[in-house]
Amino acid sequence: MTVSKLAAWFISIISAAVLMVVLLLTVIEQSAMDLDFYQSEYAKLDTAKEIGMSEQELQQTTVELLAYIQGERADLNIRAVINGQERPVFNQKEMTHMVDVQRLYTVSQTVRNLGMAGLLLLLILLRLLTRKEYWRFWARGYLLGAALFICVFGIIGFVISRDFLAFWNQFHAVIFTNDLWLLDPATDILIQMVPEQFFYDLVVRILTLFAGAIIAFIIPAAGIMTRRSVK
Repeated sequence: MTVSKLAAWFISIISAAVLMVVLLLTVIEQSAMDLDFYQSEYAKLDTAKEIGMSEQELQQTTVELLAYIQGERADLNIRAVINGQERPVFNQKEMTHMVDVQRLYTVSQTVRNLGMAGLLLLLILLRLLTRKEYWRFWARGYLLGAALFICVFGIIGFVISRDFLAFWNQFHAVIFTNDLWLLDPATDILIQMVPEQFFYDLVVRILTLFAGAIIAFIIPAAGIMTRRSVK
């Protein structure tokens, strides 16, 4: 095998990995920012009653919270009637934690956007190296990358099914450098809005949509390889 073909195989696999990272970050963003999902979960978990807020104020608070994460609101100084008393919705610890969440969201967007640009460059380079064999290299590289990601996320899915709380705590310990995410369900409205069950449903949704996105690319890639095998 020539050096150019070895380079082409390497680039095809790397481009597949970059594509899947882009897909994953896109799915996470779309799921985490989907107001309809929040409303569905609030109805399922009877969140407004648990907190002591009206459904209207809970929805408005969520709108403002998501706007803050996306950089469309300067702060989280939000007031609402909770258990019959008007008060700030979030305390200082919750607001400080959300600074970290907003920063994480910004980093995720940056990585995704850079990934999209990098993916385009990789595909152009792959095209230059392979020419007429471009689709064969792309398809095989994607299938290899998809197999790796499916194995990794299959393991994650298994871990979640066994002990979601342990997985979720470890996830937070890895991505945050402080313990501000350890909120008190008895006093902190933020964790009352999005309790463990909410995050479990969110993670399951993300994994399901991500798996669907991977399969959407597996089908044409497998078709390309099958047609070439028949020939």
